[in-house]
Amino acid sequence: MSASTAKHKLQGIEAARGIAAAMVVVYHAARHLDANGLGLPWAAGLEKFGHAGVDFFFVLSGFIILFAHWEDVGVRAALPRYAERRCTRIFPLYWPVLAAYFALAVLGSRALRPDAGTVLANVALLPTAEEPIVGVAWTLQHEMLFYFLFAALLVSRSMGIALLVGWMAWVLAVVTGVLERPEHGLGRVGLSSYNLQFVLGMAAAWVARRARVPAPRLLALIGASAFLAIGIAESRGLVDGYGDVARLLYGLAAWLFVVGIVEGERASGFQVPRLLAIVGKASYSIYLVHLLCIGIAFKLLERVGATGLDAHLQHVLLVVVGIVGGVLVSMWLEHPLMAVARRVWARAAGRQQGALS
Repeated sequence: MSASTAKHKLQGIEAARGIAAAMVVVYHAARHLDANGLGLPWAAGLEKFGHAGVDFFFVLSGFIILFAHWEDVGVRAALPRYAERRCTRIFPLYWPVLAAYFALAVLGSRALRPDAGTVLANVALLPTAEEPIVGVAWTLQHEMLFYFLFAALLVSRSMGIALLVGWMAWVLAVVTGVLERPEHGLGRVGLSSYNLQFVLGMAAAWVARRARVPAPRLLALIGASAFLAIGIAESRGLVDGYGDVARLLYGLAAWLFVVGIVEGERASGFQVPRLLAIVGKASYSIYLVHLLCIGIAFKLLERVGATGLDAHLQHVLLVVVGIVGGVLVSMWLEHPLMAVARRVWARAAGRQQGALS
């Protein structure tokens, strides 16, 4: 598979990230209205389904990391480059958002007096006993753990595979009740059933790199339909959307969709709609800042006396603000900061290499 082909095939994955981000925004906008006594008649379904965008994200993350670093597996020299790409992707935007949350909490009514250890753990995205200062950062704690364990594959293929297999066996032992489920810290994050979805994503990357799949568009349609069907079942109370079974069901449906969409691009190619491409590119920013955008927008509606508007219209407004706000943050903050961080990292690496030579 050529590098250009690989890049092209990820267009569909980028669009899928945009869809996942939009799902989470829809979910949180509905919950925000519900928390303020403006629940929607159909919001229960959204509240029990939109959160599954996180499941989609985790499968996509597992796919992207292995797909992008396929040639680096077993190549120890690739480790610095891998660390640079992952750290400069996550932290340059996360740190300003963390500072904003911290400032708002201190200035607002919420009492926030974390000790130095808790602050440092939040800065480094390490698991903590308490909820992270940036509420959605719990998913980033999972991401960072996955990035760390995936790095073992670059150091040694056999060691990395053994570590991942052992990790998944441990997670399954907790999920099935063989071992006690941890309630706090690293164990709670590291042994969550959400982590199974990273490996499902890696399995999708293996298929994309090593196999051919018949009828990929049908497979993608089956995956999307299954994902929606699980969401409907959850909204009807037939599936506990926050339980371990849902993690597996949503993860498998996302796996089918990812394999189908990637193979479909390889077979015939397609052009991602520009709007969806923009949202996909900004998906990380949307995910990090949409709660801030929704909260600010709702305060403005209260200030101008517009909270008497139809709840459906308010929901649409909050969703639009959450997505557009994230896109603007991506354009004006995320990507410029990421470019600066990568230049700084490159200069630091160059100085270190010069000192060692």
